[in-house]
Amino acid sequence: MMKVFSTVLLAIIACCAVTEAKTFGKCELAKALANNGIAKASLPDWVCLVQNESAFSTSATNKNKNGSTDYGIFQINNKYWCDSGYGSNDCKIACKNLLNDDITDDIKCAKLIHKRHGFNAWYGWKNHCNGKKLPNVSSCF
Repeated sequence: MMKVFSTVLLAIIACCAVTEAKTFGKCELAKALANNGIAKASLPDWVCLVQNESAFSTSATNKNKNGSTDYGIFQINNKYWCDSGYGSNDCKIACKNLLNDDITDDIKCAKLIHKRHGFNAWYGWKNHCNGKKLPNVSSCF
């Protein structure tokens, strides 16, 4: 009986330790971005980027034709930015850490990508946001 109890208890602890993925709302995301150093003036671009890359979902993944994979709310690619044993790891983060509901490390990595390449690093932004009407986030603050 004690063995069964221990097994059940371990299963419950394991389930509780898993961080759930999350789908952000527009304003919730805008506030998280602002709280992590993204300038308010550029928030519409960031929100549009996330909307078109991951539909605001932290659990989004996308397999690319070149064999690489994009991870998380910003669709960060494992060929350059995160470690999955595939490519380089410029953000010094495990790709799996981009799939949980804590986007602090995702934002840090996205800021590095943006610093090096601007919004043009993301096809979702280039194809759906660049020169187009951006989401209004002024009511979020």
